Amino acid sequence: MAISETGTVTAAERTAPPRSPRSTRFRRFMREVGWRYVVAALALFFALFPVAWVVTSAINPLDTLTTVQFLPKSTTFDNFTALFEGCNWSLGVPPFECPNTTTPFPLWLWNTVKISLLATSIQLILSALAAYSFSRLRWRGRRFALITVLLVQMFPAFLAFVALFLLIDTLEETFGEAVQTDLWVVAIVLAVVALFALWLLNRPGSEASQRAKRWGWISAGFAALIAVWAVINPGYGVTIFPRIGLGSHTALILVYLGGAVGVNTWLIKGFMDSIPTSLDEAAKVDGATEWQVFWQIILPLTKPILIVIFILTFVNLYNEFILASVLVQGVDQFTYATGLALFVDSDYAAKWGEMSAAALIGITPILILFWSLQDRIVSALGGAVKG
Repeated sequence: MAISETGTVTAAERTAPPRSPRSTRFRRFMREVGWRYVVAALALFFALFPVAWVVTSAINPLDTLTTVQFLPKSTTFDNFTALFEGCNWSLGVPPFECPNTTTPFPLWLWNTVKISLLATSIQLILSALAAYSFSRLRWRGRRFALITVLLVQMFPAFLAFVALFLLIDTLEETFGEAVQTDLWVVAIVLAVVALFALWLLNRPGSEASQRAKRWGWISAGFAALIAVWAVINPGYGVTIFPRIGLGSHTALILVYLGGAVGVNTWLIKGFMDSIPTSLDEAAKVDGATEWQVFWQIILPLTKPILIVIFILTFVNLYNEFILASVLVQGVDQFTYATGLALFVDSDYAAKWGEMSAAALIGITPILILFWSLQDRIVSALGGAVKG
């Protein structure tokens, strides 16, 4: 029974029923922790509802988004199978051809994964090298270069569209034709290089490690597979130097390389600054070169931030639309994002069902990347916060 400020018990408090322990615990739970679950549930519903609507549209026989029911009366997978109609499997790169369709979705997915992986990998290598130079080396103009890199990243990418278009158009006059040769020529060169490397690694008195010898045998096996492929497909051609110009993937990759190198360099540099310099000094006392310090000491320690940057950059390039729509020409050269726009010719000629199915299939590479690296992502973010 509660007592008022005057020390007396009021009539309302005297007649009020006592509160049960269960009600008290529930009120305390909602006040301390429960409201967080409510907010999380609302946020989760807000984020997953559009995805659920896309799933419903993909399996709905009605090719519309406005009048479709969230729980359709009947379901169909024709929208998924329609994406692969007109495409045939083939022995080559890419492993399929789509000559009988105006929306070659498998080619778009292949182009996007190829461009994203190449651009992200090269961009990560350049960023790591630049970050090591800014973090560990001392040279004149280092601070000015750091500030310049940061200032350049502040300008919107829209300002460079015209300049990039004119630059790629100019490069096409010089590198407009790709340099190709037969596969057997490449196979012979790789076989000679692999055999020479094996002889160097396994000659008497060699100080090569078992890991280096193992990679030597793997390279030799890879060269042997290429030689076998050249025998099976004698007329198969290989591009030695690609074409650089409008409508080429090489030009798009080159443009992507300068997109986030500055930001990634700053992120990696900040992580490298947290690594004690005593490790570098101890390695150099033992006779390590600058490259060995970077490759064998600093780079393995920065693996957490490299994984996070790789995922973020890959997802960003995978979904990039504006640059790809400007620089890539030809339906077979489209990326995943630019190809989806072909499903919507107009408000009255839109294939919403196929577009929804393509969107669901298109997120598969990103989901695979997150599922395969989720443990490393958690440890990387935890290490970054700890550092």
